[in-house]
Amino acid sequence: MVEQKRIEEDKVVQAPIAVILGGKKYEIAPLVIKYSRKWRAEVVNALASLPSYAKVSTENPELFKEALNAMLVSMQDNVIELFFSYARDLPRDEIESIATEIEIAKAFEQVVEIAFPLANSLVRTMGRLSQ
Repeated sequence: MVEQKRIEEDKVVQAPIAVILGGKKYEIAPLVIKYSRKWRAEVVNALASLPSYAKVSTENPELFKEALNAMLVSMQDNVIELFFSYARDLPRDEIESIATEIEIAKAFEQVVEIAFPLANSLVRTMGRLSQ
């Protein structure tokens, strides 16, 4: 499926994004500031633990197992939680019964695109200021 690029007007008028889950199309509206702040903090908390696992080696099998579990099981579950925390109006039980993790991953990427618009603005502003 070809992803449709959001135009500037879509961003300004809070147009929802369309995602495909379980072969079915769903729409997700951008969160308003009040809720998006909390959601972004949850994203940071989920990502903050990853560097601690980067230096784990196989020399300590128990730590290695813990790191693998954190990255390959817990982080997957965290992403699913974050997705549904953002897409709060979607029928989660229904979707979890029909969707694949690949579909959730693609949908989560779309959510991240609309959830961090000010980060892109900051990068552009820094570029302009450095000229």
